[in-house]
Amino acid sequence: MRGRAGLRSAAELPPGYRIHRTVDLEKDRKFAVAVQGLFVLVALCAVAAALLLDVPLTSGWSPVVTVPVTLLACLVYMAVHEATHGFVLQSLTEVRPSYAVRFPFLTTGSRAYLTRRSAVIAALAPSVVWGIVLFVALLTLPADYLLTAYILLALNFAGSAGDFVEVYVVARQQDDALVRDDGGKLHIFVPQRVSDRPRR
Repeated sequence: MRGRAGLRSAAELPPGYRIHRTVDLEKDRKFAVAVQGLFVLVALCAVAAALLLDVPLTSGWSPVVTVPVTLLACLVYMAVHEATHGFVLQSLTEVRPSYAVRFPFLTTGSRAYLTRRSAVIAALAPSVVWGIVLFVALLTLPADYLLTAYILLALNFAGSAGDFVEVYVVARQQDDALVRDDGGKLHIFVPQRVSDRPRR
């Protein structure tokens, strides 16, 4: 179905739209396995790349310093990742996003209704933006920081597994679908067909 002309992300659901489906990436077994599998695959690829490309990840710091610094950096990254989702969502919709802790994850939600394009942009923004930043950091930082930077780069893509699966789900919807991501579930809305409307 072709997209509706002038369709935009908005705070309110346009007239004539109805709920089409709801996807829970955590509880739906098929999607949960996809997210977990993608996370493991990316993590393994990062380890393989470090070994095959002989990435210089040695550090002059002792493990007593490296481990807590890296763990702290990972926690900060997770917060920044979600803040990036939120910034992009608010920029696209002018609706303030919400944040929640669903241990061990942080999540970002919004009550806005996004076009497919906007939903994809919001989902991919952190992995793209911070992927570039961390890759540049990996090329320019002193040797002692490289291991932490590489782990963050791997986490950036592995930790975005849920975002990638969300993009897959959104991309399979019809062109004029609208998406609301409340941080826990993905709600898909489509225009109500004439045949679906109750007869008078």
